Amino acid sequence: MALLAALALTALALGAIAAPAGASTGGKTPTPTPTPPQVGVWVVEGEAKVWLTAPSNANAASLLAKAHLPNPKGARLLVNGREWAGNSPIPCRAGEPCVLHVLPPTRIALHSGDSTIHISTTEPTVGAALGALGLAVYAGDRLQPAPDSLLHSATNVYLQGHKRVQVVVGGNKITLFTTAETVGEALAQANLAPQGIDDTAPRPTDKLPQKGAITVKRAREVVLLRQLPVAFSVKTKPLPDKPLDTTEVLQKGKPGLQVQQIRIRYVEGKETLRRVEAKWIARPPKPKIVGYGTKVVLKTVNTPQGPKKYWRAMRIYATSYSPCRLGTDYCSHTTFSGMRLRKGIVAVKRSWYGYLAGTKVYVPGYGIGVIADIGGGIPGRPWIDLGYSDDDYVSWHQWVTVYFLAPPPATIPPILP
Repeated sequence: MALLAALALTALALGAIAAPAGASTGGKTPTPTPTPPQVGVWVVEGEAKVWLTAPSNANAASLLAKAHLPNPKGARLLVNGREWAGNSPIPCRAGEPCVLHVLPPTRIALHSGDSTIHISTTEPTVGAALGALGLAVYAGDRLQPAPDSLLHSATNVYLQGHKRVQVVVGGNKITLFTTAETVGEALAQANLAPQGIDDTAPRPTDKLPQKGAITVKRAREVVLLRQLPVAFSVKTKPLPDKPLDTTEVLQKGKPGLQVQQIRIRYVEGKETLRRVEAKWIARPPKPKIVGYGTKVVLKTVNTPQGPKKYWRAMRIYATSYSPCRLGTDYCSHTTFSGMRLRKGIVAVKRSWYGYLAGTKVYVPGYGIGVIADIGGGIPGRPWIDLGYSDDDYVSWHQWVTVYFLAPPPATIPPILP
């Protein structure tokens, strides 16, 4: 009995310790408040990076305070790249990566034309800051620093608006948006700068035209080498042992070769210039050498007047004339030698007359005549004109063999000119 009493007293004592005085032991036990889970967060502000653990219901102020980082007014907060209102619990879960970026506002000076405005922004780059202000930057605008440049304190941003210019290249019209001041700068920005001998209007150093277009004419030059034959000359050599009017080729002629250097210019695909810049003889011509006989050999020809000695016989084109058939609108009986024109008077061209004046000839079908007159001749042909009176005129227009009768003249041309 004593042991049971002692155990009862002990139980009463323990109960008195567990329950505070005045507490009711007859009701339900209260539920304890749960502790929020801890999350790991990287807090990044500028170059500062701090790793910390915090309750999942932590707000921006508590996180920055724990990281010993300032909480600038108007700062922009990004959690894993998404906007976060800093007065709400941080949207992170335990065991998942979480990065809080604190972007304090940056003051920049925007210079455009003659005006300057000061802007406070939390955007990270120059382009994003201008975009947040509703300022569009076009391809032809000039922006310094570049759109993807990171902002920092007291950044100066320069924005120069573009100009619209029409460019005609190869017949195609291109619209440029440029901040260039000169034609050359604008074309260079558009990768259309003139190359080599290309031409532009206006010139590359001129200012951009207020009206009209810039014309770029693409040009190129090629240099060609052209080969041309060079004609060989013909030289003669007397052969004393060969009969008169015989010839012999002593050396065959061979054409030479001339080379010409030619420059050709094309503008927009059309040839505008062709010039011979240089020429030279690559191979000289080899002359043809013809030997001619100079030995006079008398031969005999049968004529209606009997056999006659002759020293030369030639195929000659024969025509005929009379006092009133001179090819003029008047008649004349007088010849160059002073003899009266009649049958038996023969005319030759002036270059023959000096050698053959007074020489007798026999023409088959005509008879014997004497060279006593000068005529105009027929270019490119050996020629003789057979005289008649108007009463016995006979028309001649044919090739005939003419025999030059002995004695030969004092001076005999081996080749009649």
